[in-house]
Amino acid sequence: MKLKYVNKPISITELLEEHRANPQILSTRKLKFLGVNGFDVYNICQAFVLDKKTYLAGRVEQRNSEISSLRIFEKVSEDTYQKTPVSLAMMQDPCMCMIDDEIIIGGTEIFADETGRINSWNTSFYRGRNLSSLEKFASAPAKMKDVRIAKGNEIFVFSRPQGGKAKGGRIGFTTCTKLEEINEELINNAPLLHEQFTDECWGGVNQIHILKNNLLGIVGHIAIMSAGDVRHYYGMVFCFNPKTRQSTKVKIICERKDFENGATKREDLKDVVFLGGLCRNNDQTATLYTGLSDAEAHLAVVNDPFLEYEKSDADEN
Repeated sequence: MKLKYVNKPISITELLEEHRANPQILSTRKLKFLGVNGFDVYNICQAFVLDKKTYLAGRVEQRNSEISSLRIFEKVSEDTYQKTPVSLAMMQDPCMCMIDDEIIIGGTEIFADETGRINSWNTSFYRGRNLSSLEKFASAPAKMKDVRIAKGNEIFVFSRPQGGKAKGGRIGFTTCTKLEEINEELINNAPLLHEQFTDECWGGVNQIHILKNNLLGIVGHIAIMSAGDVRHYYGMVFCFNPKTRQSTKVKIICERKDFENGATKREDLKDVVFLGGLCRNNDQTATLYTGLSDAEAHLAVVNDPFLEYEKSDADEN
């Protein structure tokens, strides 16, 4: 089967109509976190296994603040995670991948002035052989969130600049051969993709899956603002051909109302889903790891969104 690539973005109205007409959500569950009394945990990455233990990383902060830390949690029972000693201060919205037997933990690093007001941020990456040996090795340009990396036959780097041709936020893509080559210049010069977001929307990549045919399954978010600066974030996927730089159209796979009701940090964030990542299961489903309304973390089980892309031979595209 030959994939159908697009040469322009589809309106978010049409994407939402398609999702609502054919919802893929099979079940949802709220996660519980131990050891964080008085703090919220949200915008989690997908679960991962190290030394036969299951972990995930989450953004931890008080409800009335955006001064955060990135904490690692260990799964202790179904849908329950215990805080571990591993913490990265002043970090938000974590991501995780493995490259050459090293753990890569990334996220948005925040910088505050003497009054505690956040005045800058960027994506930073840490690497280590285990969770206790993480050391910073790369950072994105100032005020660039949602940079993500993965390794196939080379290292894939997705950027997320804003302003100018990037409008409210566009995805860029470039490659390199080793982690040591990832720096601000490489990220800043990543050529933009223009097939994901119309001018009123923005978004970015949250996770990269190397598919069986060496195409890339992209997990991310697409967002739009409505009157009163109310934010609307949706979880999305698409398929990307790194050789030709072609993309399939964005497919929304979850929105806030797909999940049970819960807390919200502020009224303007009540319609926010931040899809941190997904794990593909062996039964043609996938588990989504999401932050909701900047206050809670939930799971959703969906039909595996990448199966259709793997029916294609990458060489035919």
